[in-house]
Amino acid sequence: MSRNEPVMVAKTAPADGPALLAATRVATDWLARHRDRINALNVFPVPDGDTGTNMLLTLREAVAAGEAAARTDTRAGIVAAAIAHGAFIGARGNSGVILCQMIGGFAAAIADRSTITGSDVAAALAGAQARAYRAVLDPVEGTMLTVVRVAAEHAASAAAAADGVPDLETVLTAALRGARTALATTPDLLDILKAANVVDAGGQGVVHFLEGLTRFATGKAGLATEPDADAAHPIAGEMAFLDLIPAAHGDDAYGYCVNFVVFTEDAVDFEAVRARLGDFGQSAEVMSDERALRVHLHTENPGPVLDYAAGLGQLDRIQIDNMTRQTKRLIEARAASCHVAQANSPGPTPAALESSDLEVLAIVPGPGLGAAFRSLGAAVVTGGQAMNPSTAEILAGIDSLAASQVIVLPNNPNIFLAAEQAATLTEKHVQVVPSRSVPQGLAALAALTPRGSLDDNAPKMTRALAHVRTVEVTHASRDAVIDDVEVRARQAIGFLDETLVAAGIDQVDVAIAAVNATRLDDAELITIFTGAGVSPEAATALRDALRATAPRLTVEMVEGGQPHFPFVISVE
Repeated sequence: MSRNEPVMVAKTAPADGPALLAATRVATDWLARHRDRINALNVFPVPDGDTGTNMLLTLREAVAAGEAAARTDTRAGIVAAAIAHGAFIGARGNSGVILCQMIGGFAAAIADRSTITGSDVAAALAGAQARAYRAVLDPVEGTMLTVVRVAAEHAASAAAAADGVPDLETVLTAALRGARTALATTPDLLDILKAANVVDAGGQGVVHFLEGLTRFATGKAGLATEPDADAAHPIAGEMAFLDLIPAAHGDDAYGYCVNFVVFTEDAVDFEAVRARLGDFGQSAEVMSDERALRVHLHTENPGPVLDYAAGLGQLDRIQIDNMTRQTKRLIEARAASCHVAQANSPGPTPAALESSDLEVLAIVPGPGLGAAFRSLGAAVVTGGQAMNPSTAEILAGIDSLAASQVIVLPNNPNIFLAAEQAATLTEKHVQVVPSRSVPQGLAALAALTPRGSLDDNAPKMTRALAHVRTVEVTHASRDAVIDDVEVRARQAIGFLDETLVAAGIDQVDVAIAAVNATRLDDAELITIFTGAGVSPEAATALRDALRATAPRLTVEMVEGGQPHFPFVISVE
């Protein structure tokens, strides 16, 4: 069995070690898809933009350790212990350390089990939250601690209410419901989150981890839309709270994030060591297993901390991050991102959509266009002219989303029917906003209100379709007369809102003629999406010509990468 073929578990069947490992893999992969969005929420305790990354790296070490153990032993308790030890050794940052303690508490609760049921999972989640709280010297509510605690409470209630032995799906679904509920309350519990208008990043990571486990238990592990691309998803541009930091903190230093493992040969007084390490700084987390201590600490001077730890045993896995420089780089990147994007229409950020129970799925024909939709918080399924996705592909995209409410943007009239059909085949509440082109889809997405309901947003997004004109330039495949315009094979032809308005030899000239057919007097912004294979010279020539034609308008250019259409142009 390959690494990408997870063991599937029947709804009521207990899970053995390989199944537990497979579930952890799926949860790790699911969190990886959302890493950048988690990073973009990162405010507490330091806005250094690495919460998602730290949780992911911790989980990858955990999975690697579990894979080694599962080769020789299939008992759930043994594999869980290996996963926990891998997380312990590989824990990174504040969030990774707390996550590793959650996994350790989970594993300890099922140490003697060969297989686990829903009751075992409920008990294990209770152990996870208890150990996570113990690991933090000064626990703070409104963080991932709150999220895992409420998740455990919901799991326990579901297990207690079950008729007979509760199944994995029932308990995990309840835990996920509790986690989402708790996540939504984190801004009310932590002022810094409310000021930044975000939910807790670590808590969002816990939600995604539980989503992955639940997807495995419900048989949805293989459903996914396009993975997020780091290069196309710059998180600093979404971290609006970074704008508040210079005024609030001035030149204050955040110090260093110090992580290390100490392998001790002799027994140590854990509580005494824990208290002493807490004297060196803030956000101190100290954990132990039978072989080592794992330490995370924020401090102004790493030297004394490491000197003290070296006296306890052999140091390993030392990692020191300069949080002041990390935050400074993010603030600079945020400023650069805002400068580049200041002419674009505002839209919901992925971070805002993550804290909502409403998500958007867009059908998009090119990688650059996909990046544009993802930057506004949408998930993407590849499709478009001559590459229409099937109903099954759209349904898979809908079901891969965590939200229970979904808006679909087809961005092509040929996809309407498949999208409508997919909407009837899912248990989720789905509405199709009938965007006929990529520019219409982007206009609709920009009109979405974060945290708003499906019923409120769908009509508003539909109304936004009327505020944009779409120009599309392609080439004729044969001689024809279309909309009273005579065209020859291989000529460039330009459509305005699906009506042919221009034809000619040069595609740039045709694009200019088609744009001029719009009412530019009412326009404010022109965006050119260049297709696959368009030369930089042709793209620049079109942009410069449009700027000369309408000097009062803002003309932007984006590398869309769409096939068949050298230029898709939005006139707003």
